[in-house]
Amino acid sequence: MEPMVLNLTSMRTSSDGAWQGDNPLNHAFPLLIVQTTLVLFISRLLAFILKPLRQPKVIAEILGGILLGPSALGLIKDFSPIIFPSWSTPILESVASIGLLFYLFLVGLELDLRSIRRSGKSAITIALAGISLPFLIAVGVTFLMRKAINGENKVGYPQL
Repeated sequence: MEPMVLNLTSMRTSSDGAWQGDNPLNHAFPLLIVQTTLVLFISRLLAFILKPLRQPKVIAEILGGILLGPSALGLIKDFSPIIFPSWSTPILESVASIGLLFYLFLVGLELDLRSIRRSGKSAITIALAGISLPFLIAVGVTFLMRKAINGENKVGYPQL
């Protein structure tokens, strides 16, 4: 029997089932369900444990990420290759990005535009002050680096 080589272009999303001798964790969708369940379980458990200490849920989520990462459970030899194999990273990141977009959408729905209008002038002034100085420094460093790097005559500025 040949070893199973997983390739993102030929990956099956679902298995024939454990009863058919197929490991569901070698397929994208069952593994995503296990990963999501594990992440939610660990973060909710930590949130429950940290609640008497009056810690926000985000602290539990950060600690859950550390616990599930290479610093803690990742040290177990068979944990990361089985639960978080390298081929599943793009899938998990895509689902996480969709979740983040959904969360930001919900935050936008709760945004109070009247409070932004009240503090708008000072917010714009602070933002411009915070952006202008780093931008000007970056422009100056660009000109200095251009002179310090060999081959600067081969690279031109974009034509507008």
